[in-house]
Amino acid sequence: MNTLSMPSLPMFYRGLQSLEPKRHWGFGVRGVSNFSAVAKANAVPLGISEFALAARSYPIVFGPAVSAGIPVAVTALVEGQNLFVDADGQWLPETYIPGYLRRYPFWMRVDDEGRSASFFFDPYAEKIVPLECDATARPLFDFRGQPNTALGEIVNFCRQCLQDEQMTQRFMAALERERLLVQRQAHIELAPGQYYELGGFRVVDMDAYHRLPDATLADWVRQGYAALIAVHQWSMTHNWQHLLALHQQQTSSPLTQTEPA
Repeated sequence: MNTLSMPSLPMFYRGLQSLEPKRHWGFGVRGVSNFSAVAKANAVPLGISEFALAARSYPIVFGPAVSAGIPVAVTALVEGQNLFVDADGQWLPETYIPGYLRRYPFWMRVDDEGRSASFFFDPYAEKIVPLECDATARPLFDFRGQPNTALGEIVNFCRQCLQDEQMTQRFMAALERERLLVQRQAHIELAPGQYYELGGFRVVDMDAYHRLPDATLADWVRQGYAALIAVHQWSMTHNWQHLLALHQQQTSSPLTQTEPA
């Protein structure tokens, strides 16, 4: 297996291999999604274009600055238990699946100038297979070695994800520049007398946000940043209790309250 050596792999990826027509002609992509790779993840990266949809199910918070401070959807109250993935690796029905997971096992990387892109996949995902091994797999290349419809759709989606990441980076830079992100913990009573503290995330300090100069606030309204902050706040108000309800259903523990401190 020829796996690209990288200084650090994207979250949840175990390896990256370049997708090449000569090497992968006669290969296809399996259509059935399986999320077993994130069955123990308590957070999944988000892009700002996803906030409105993700806010229906997840608290949206921000990672610590040391990890580039990306927005994330909280998917668990305790370590090692993703409440949205069942024993068969299927995502909870009628719940928004973050684009980061829908893109997996593919990955697109651009050069420092942003002019050219390289395309990879995680070979350990076992989603790219020889066509003779799975008759249901969609061919990646035609008989001339040109991208087929399936690969074209995948590449377009990866480009959309990449554009969203770039917009998200600008939003995060604005939050960091104004020093609006503060550390928080969620204090959880999973059962009477059984407490758990979920930390390692940041939220927008609304007092500091409301003290921003009028010109900055007006600019953020025009850029859509004010709406994103409102969605972030709404998601936390409504979804910590939703996670606790899911935890209760899956562990049969009594339902109690939780909120960020």
